[in-house]
Amino acid sequence: MPKAKRRRSKKPRMYELDNGLGAIHHCVSWYFEGKRKKKYFANKALAKAKFLEVKLAEENQTLNWEALTPAEQIEILQAAKVAKEMNVGLSEAVRNSASLSFGKPIKAKQASQIYIKHLEEIGVKHFKTYRATVTQFYNHFGDREMDTLDPTEIRTWINSNKLWKAPRTKNNKLNNLATWWRFLKREGFSVGDKNVFAAPSPDDDSKGIARHKIPHKRVDILTVEEAEQVLLEAMQCPYTAVIVVLVLFCGVRVEEACQLTWGDIDLDEEDPTIDVGPEIAKKLKDGKTAERYIPLTDFQAKWIKAAKKKGGLLPVSLNTYQKMKSGNKNFKDVKYKRNGKIQTRSIKAVPARIPTLKGRVNVLRHSFCSYHLCAFENIGKTAHYAGNSPSIIKDAYYNRIKKKVAKRFWDLKPN
Repeated sequence: MPKAKRRRSKKPRMYELDNGLGAIHHCVSWYFEGKRKKKYFANKALAKAKFLEVKLAEENQTLNWEALTPAEQIEILQAAKVAKEMNVGLSEAVRNSASLSFGKPIKAKQASQIYIKHLEEIGVKHFKTYRATVTQFYNHFGDREMDTLDPTEIRTWINSNKLWKAPRTKNNKLNNLATWWRFLKREGFSVGDKNVFAAPSPDDDSKGIARHKIPHKRVDILTVEEAEQVLLEAMQCPYTAVIVVLVLFCGVRVEEACQLTWGDIDLDEEDPTIDVGPEIAKKLKDGKTAERYIPLTDFQAKWIKAAKKKGGLLPVSLNTYQKMKSGNKNFKDVKYKRNGKIQTRSIKAVPARIPTLKGRVNVLRHSFCSYHLCAFENIGKTAHYAGNSPSIIKDAYYNRIKKKVAKRFWDLKPN
């Protein structure tokens, strides 16, 4: 007897999905006009909210949920909540929602405390950023009623806020405040009819607060001649020699390189490697670390050996490295280890200043990623060495330089 074909349910579903890189996404799936639609969320609470919206729309077939604006959707959800409390039908609650004066008054401080407690309960890992945002808000405006917010007053505060200088920071803070307002609205608090923190709608530019444009900047990398000059000057100082080589040729971050010891670097001729352990590697947002083994080529191993031969020290505190890299005049008579003995040298005897690196943040790391990707054309390998995701490597470093220039970079030899 042939096996019966399994019929898929057309009911809305919510389930977890692994993206293959260790991150869990929450998927909401539903049918709309005969086609299955899916939406992915990193936050479980947002996925649950979307699932409830879809479920509500399915139960009320006359309601075209997709055609509603976000403000109208909030009003419908609010009406559904009131209908459940009053034990009346949804249609009756929606019909009377405009005339109902529900909405509990709330002040800014209490509103922020309720919101942060909610984030903790649903397991948001980085709720401290939200707490900082709402705290800065009520510290400035005071513990005022939320439904008395003035958009003009808020715009003035955001433009003059010295804590939010960068455009990306301002955008994130505004988005946090807009999410806070939507949460209060869903909970039935009196916060006004319009989200004063939201971005302007396409139909009306006068309503909402415009987000700041973030100009796209290409990453800064060293030319081959600049790389030669940096290496020449770095090799003259034990505090910078190995660090510069590890970052420029091996993809190790500066913070990671400063914590490495010679025990973490195996220069064995058969299988040279660098062990960037979990206690050294950068901590990522999902709680994981960028721990990795970096296999070394003969080229990379020769440069590390040359830096070690020049008296390169490991570990080196990040503060010491930055001072020696910039040639800080106040950092005199520094003591460092060389050949197992402690020697005292004046900074004049150690020409540590590297002018090429002055004011160029992360230029060593950007240079490694760009030259490595261009020369070896392997995004996965470059991402592993650098401890980044393949998508970041592709977006930032793909097609940055010519292949013949990359070949010259990887042909540099220690003197």
